[in-house]
Amino acid sequence: MHQDLKNILSYMQHELNRIETMAGTLSTIEREHYNKLTNFEHRELVDIAVEEQNAARQLGTMKQMCLTMTQQIEGVKKAIDRNELGESAARAETH
Repeated sequence: MHQDLKNILSYMQHELNRIETMAGTLSTIEREHYNKLTNFEHRELVDIAVEEQNAARQLGTMKQMCLTMTQQIEGVKKAIDRNELGESAARAETH
């Protein structure tokens, strides 16, 4: 049972790492678009640039969220290895 849980957590961690990488790449592209678009003196392009900048910020936030979640998953996996997860559940049942 613990091994199944660890496998699920590893899968989730792997997928979060992939999402983190994609969000980081897209955020960088959005920032580059913002920089290119703001060099033009056309109002509509500047408006699009601002939208690109907002998207870059949101993607950066998503990247950070994925990093935080993968760190939390790693902590749970280590707790499983130390058998702390089962002990916590047993203590909760007795109370």
